[in-house]
Amino acid sequence: MNMQRALILVKSKSQADSNLFNKVKAYPGVVEANMIYGPYDIYTLCQDPSTMGIKKLVMDIRNLPGVVSTLTCLISE
Repeated sequence: MNMQRALILVKSKSQADSNLFNKVKAYPGVVEANMIYGPYDIYTLCQDPSTMGIKKLVMDIRNLPGVVSTLTCLISE
C-alpha cells in the first residue's frame, strides 16, 4: 500500500511545552516527533494511506490547546 507522508511543523505558545509534545507524538500516524529550536517548536513525520487522513491529522493537531500555528509539507516520492 502506498502511504502518503508529510512533515508537520508546530509552533506552540510555550517553547518547551512537553505536554503538547507528548500529545502530538501520541497521535496515530505520527511516525516521528522531535522538539526543535527555531521558528517552530515541534517537528513531526506523519503517514496515512490517504491525503484526507493527513489533512485530518493536521486539523486535529491544530485544534490542540497551545498550538499557535502549523506548517505542513507533503512529501513527494
